[in-house]
Amino acid sequence: MESRSGASSTTRSCARHSLFACSRREGMLAESLIIAKFVIVKRKKGISAKMAVRVRKLLNGKGVSRLIIGVSGGADSCALLHILSEMRLQVQAVHCNFHLRGEESMRDQHYVESLCRHLDIPLNIVDFDVNALSSKPGISVEMACRDLRYDYFRSLLKESGFDRIAVAHNADDNIETLLLNLFRGSGVKGLKGMVEDNGVVIRPLLTFSRKDIETYLTENGVDYVTDSSNLTSDYRRNYIRNELLPAIEQRWKGARKAISTTIANLQSEEQILKWAEEELLPADDFLSLQTIADSPDPLWIIYRFASRYGATRDVALEITDVYEKKAGSQIIVGKSWKAGEGRLIFIMKGLKYEPNNGSEC
Repeated sequence: MESRSGASSTTRSCARHSLFACSRREGMLAESLIIAKFVIVKRKKGISAKMAVRVRKLLNGKGVSRLIIGVSGGADSCALLHILSEMRLQVQAVHCNFHLRGEESMRDQHYVESLCRHLDIPLNIVDFDVNALSSKPGISVEMACRDLRYDYFRSLLKESGFDRIAVAHNADDNIETLLLNLFRGSGVKGLKGMVEDNGVVIRPLLTFSRKDIETYLTENGVDYVTDSSNLTSDYRRNYIRNELLPAIEQRWKGARKAISTTIANLQSEEQILKWAEEELLPADDFLSLQTIADSPDPLWIIYRFASRYGATRDVALEITDVYEKKAGSQIIVGKSWKAGEGRLIFIMKGLKYEPNNGSEC
């Protein structure tokens, strides 16, 4: 009896122990789930709130409340549109249909129409003939699309009297821009990438990564479409995005963050260089030989002056070469270079920009 009682007691003890352990495990599991849920909710609120606060701070700081926003239907522009709609700003959406991807182009347009209806935001649909422009020498399809899009945005901005054109470039786009310009041989002005606001175009999402933006969309239940052409590496930017950057990150962890830091540093450097330019360069369209001679770097000051009028670095190199071959001479005359809608020409004792003359000697 005792043994049976003992056995029974042990069994009950074991049962109680098992029940307690089970209850404890269930309690710990429930607690873990609550903690996990809290972390997820906290993270959700943190990312969404962080983006909303950053965008609001930028726009308020610039006094911007009326925006024309380009909406392709992709993740970035849909996230920006949603943020702006939550802020109850005056927004005019624009969707540019270049008709380069057949039915997929129409799918994008229909989705943007649906999203704007849902958010109660007015929408302009603009159709473009890209092939006509890209058939011109030296103009790629990418360049043609960009030029057509921004020309329309600027005309609408002028017509509407709105404050800014809003586009949804992100931190990853800026990294790609730096690398593209690096491979072109750019200086600080090109390597600094895109800026948040240039007085006409504002980029509220420029400090956020593509991953941040996709997380925001998931948390807020906002869908988007994917441009299939972005999945191939035919274009240089796509190659950098799809192949080069992932390869770099395999070797250098945190490379994107480091490059973004470099961009921020270069933007600070460019501010100092712009200040130096304003101090050294004249406000008018004439750069004297004496100013060039006084500069520690003739190429730098010539390029800064020439680039005001759309001249490339190659043009600045040619001008510098002429200047240096005539070193010590007080007068350089006759040679000219095309720059934008005019030309740069050496006249008496300096370099002058003359508009509305496309001739090039």
